[in-house]
Order: sequence, then C-alpha cells, then structure tokens
Amino acid sequence: MAAKKPSRPWRLLHMTPGSVVETKHRSQPEAYREVAAEKERIASGTSRVLRIRVEKWSVEYARWEHFETPYPEA
Repeated sequence: MAAKKPSRPWRLLHMTPGSVVETKHRSQPEAYREVAAEKERIASGTSRVLRIRVEKWSVEYARWEHFETPYPEA
C-alpha cells in the first residue's frame, strides 16, 4: 500500500544547540516565508537557531527528503 501525501508536505527543521524544532507547512512559499522570518530573528539576535533545513515529502519513496539548507548560507 502506497503512503499518502501529508496535508503539509513541506517541513522545516530548526537546529538549535539543545534540540531540533520541526514545523510543517502546506506549501513551498509558506515554508520559505517562515525561513525568511527566522533569518530575521537570527540577524536580530533573538533566535538560537544554528541551521535551517528544508525537507519535502516524497510521494514516490514515502519519506521526507532534503530539499535545501537555506541557513547558514554556503
């Protein structure tokens, strides 16, 4: 039986010194609005996030797959 696509197929992983905080989003633009907001918090010094990883649900493989690491920028 094939796995269904989740209603929120975009996932952000915010890596901090002590844990990983996961948020799920309905669309790529929604996910990237959150990335932009987190980058602003990082720049202002109000966030402890060290890395942001964007993942997308793969219907073909029924798992989360790495899409991009927008922070830190290489």
